[in-house]
Amino acid sequence: MPSRQASPLSVSKVLSAGISGFRRHDKRLLARSSYLMAVPALVLLVNQATDSYWLNLLIWLLGLSLGGYAAWPLSRTALAAVSSDRSGRPPRDDWWVRDGFVRASAAFFLTVSVGTVFLVVPGIMVLMIYSFYPFLIVERRAGGFQALALSSELSRGNRMRLLRLVLGCSVFFGPGLALLYLWSSSPWGAIAFWVLGTPALAVAAVIMATAYRTIVRR
Repeated sequence: MPSRQASPLSVSKVLSAGISGFRRHDKRLLARSSYLMAVPALVLLVNQATDSYWLNLLIWLLGLSLGGYAAWPLSRTALAAVSSDRSGRPPRDDWWVRDGFVRASAAFFLTVSVGTVFLVVPGIMVLMIYSFYPFLIVERRAGGFQALALSSELSRGNRMRLLRLVLGCSVFFGPGLALLYLWSSSPWGAIAFWVLGTPALAVAAVIMATAYRTIVRR
């Protein structure tokens, strides 16, 4: 993808278009989002059931890989929801592209997790800079780590606007995170996080897909 000046984003228009895209394909998006949200929910449930540090670490690492597989259908569906093909059909599914997607997703999720654990700001910055990598892999067949670099390039010139979008999307996860915190010692916290996080993730995915589509102007 050649370098060029990114088209400026209108945060309000992206939010409006993203929500409209979600409404057109809400059932597909919710189904695929539920798969992805089930991964951290299951990891949390397993962590509650055991006190073994090494087992918990193994479960989290396994969750990073499973998250990539679960994120693949959601990313494809979110991009299709805001593309010119109103049928909402995702692009073709090539196994070798999906394999690169899983590796890039594992690296992305790990970086966000580490950044968030040490300080929330680094995690948000990673989300802001690399949030376009799924769509670059799905649409342009970019290599996994190449897509992360291309996402960084695409985000230049719009990072403050993307920051506002990321912060706006994070609000959707507030209720689920609040219940997870309140019921941290109960399985109901992880279940509530999964149930309330599913629509939040679906809407956030379409909003970021809209931002990507707006910048690349395809």
